[in-house]
Amino acid sequence: MVINETLSTPVIGEYDAIVVGAGPAGCGAAIALGRSGMKTLLIEKHNCLGGAWTTGFMNPFFDHENKSGVVHELVSDLKAVDQFGGFRNISFNYEFMKYFLEQKMADAHVEVLYNTTFSRTLVEGNRVYGIVAENIGGRFAAVAKMVVDCTGDGNVAASAGCPFELGVDGDYKECQAMTLMFLVGNIPEKYKDGMMIYEKLNAAYQKGGKTIPFVLPVMIPVPNSHFGVVQFTHMYEYNPLSAKDITAAIVEGRSQLIDAFTFLKKYDEEFSELELISSAGMLGVRESRRIIGEYRLSLDDILSGAKFDDAVAIVTFNVDFHTKSNKGQHCYDVQPYNVPMRALIPKGYEGIVVAGRCISGSREAMASYRVTGDCAQMGENAGYYIAQALKQNKNIRDIRLDLQLTV
Repeated sequence: MVINETLSTPVIGEYDAIVVGAGPAGCGAAIALGRSGMKTLLIEKHNCLGGAWTTGFMNPFFDHENKSGVVHELVSDLKAVDQFGGFRNISFNYEFMKYFLEQKMADAHVEVLYNTTFSRTLVEGNRVYGIVAENIGGRFAAVAKMVVDCTGDGNVAASAGCPFELGVDGDYKECQAMTLMFLVGNIPEKYKDGMMIYEKLNAAYQKGGKTIPFVLPVMIPVPNSHFGVVQFTHMYEYNPLSAKDITAAIVEGRSQLIDAFTFLKKYDEEFSELELISSAGMLGVRESRRIIGEYRLSLDDILSGAKFDDAVAIVTFNVDFHTKSNKGQHCYDVQPYNVPMRALIPKGYEGIVVAGRCISGSREAMASYRVTGDCAQMGENAGYYIAQALKQNKNIRDIRLDLQLTV
């Protein structure tokens, strides 16, 4: 059955740029656009900035070292209030991260709308000119000279008709595992810097009569506190583009975390005082759409340390596949390489840029550049590219900036 609708949607404003999704990539893009004098709207479906960093309880802050710009600023801000350190000396407090991002957004004069859900892309032919979204005020449209898709899943680009890749030849069952992070309190003082907890958790699972679903669990304390996040739950073979599958993955993840907490608290004396605080407000999806761009980062690029004249990020993080075959991780090293701006431009489309893990690349490349430090840097520098293209009234493909990627 199909319901035909005729809708009159009010346009709430005209912008230089609209950023959809306020995760690391979206925050970087919006801050850069605002600082460049662009009238910018940022919409976010949750009630804070930061995405995986904050709503997703993602720690640690991977691949932040030696990065310039917003990434460097955030680390400096967090260190100044003693809220950076802990596990591998690169973890942070979630509430302070939210606060500092909001301060930067306000200073850049970015208009932010929380609890606002993207609905569809406004497109004529191959040119994107705005979005339709919904919030407590109802359905609305906003138009812009450029739309930046920072949804992680490439939702805006896909709605516009941009082609994409998924999994292996379209098979979503090969996508990496999903994870629901969860917070625990009363972490023993001896583990204040974090620990790999496989041996303890596996022994507890055996006593509980179940098989552990992931063999590299980590307890990651928040600096200067007695609480932290557990990276453990792993849900395989769910379709990241299906609401039903995502729901089922969340339900399975919550069941896994209850088992993990219950068994560890019950069967390991060191953790007898452990407290369960909360599961994350968003599911950690490692892999979904990869938008086909003007350039596709390849495995050869990341192994050879490819450099580009339109570089927007420098990546040093290894390839990290969370595989179903061994219920663990398959990792191998890369040579430091650049992400080119062309990989952020959907092939054959105008008025739209993507940033974050949904950019154009192979599965192997995505398994390296998907971490938060890299997403934030590519988002920020994409913002500067967009601003220059608009100021010069040029196609963004013709812009070249001499960006300082490292400090």
